[in-house]
Amino acid sequence: KYIFRISVDQKYYDSEKGFYTKISVQPRTDYSNLYDLLKNEENAVVVYPIFTQSAYSENGFYDYYHKSCDEKCLDVPIRSIGDGNFNSSDISYQVLKILGYPMITDVDVDRNPAILDSYDKVIILHNEYVTKKEFDAITGHPNVLYLYPNALYAEVHYDQNSNKIKLIRGHNYPEPSITNGFEWALDNS
Repeated sequence: KYIFRISVDQKYYDSEKGFYTKISVQPRTDYSNLYDLLKNEENAVVVYPIFTQSAYSENGFYDYYHKSCDEKCLDVPIRSIGDGNFNSSDISYQVLKILGYPMITDVDVDRNPAILDSYDKVIILHNEYVTKKEFDAITGHPNVLYLYPNALYAEVHYDQNSNKIKLIRGHNYPEPSITNGFEWALDNS
């Protein structure tokens, strides 16, 4: 038995790849006591990977990487929170939200890096694409839990006025020899 109710919608089934790209997670009434035990009782926050979610969107960075789009796909609009799929660790986001963890986004950290100082623990999901300010704030925090590999892998620039990100460095861009955009020694890819 699963401790959460999982549901899928056929419109999110990728027949080419053979899996669902979006899964919905809901609490089960018969596990409410377990949820109470797992609830966030600490001063911890989750950073939702809105930049990564946007990078993976249609006409995004991966269309450029797969050579189905030119450099215009390296400048993408920010999508809405929860409008993600497996690439943005959507299932973990849904579970942690059910368990009462507060959520902030990459945008929040970029706008105010000191926001992380308000928390004893920071939980990072698949935050593959981050700004330099966000990278510095996360790597400078003493208690960070990385739930996914490939976090903090490529540098983007966030433009508040246009609400877009642009790839700056990483994933073999702008030079083929550049993998981790921050040259991070602790790269967990």
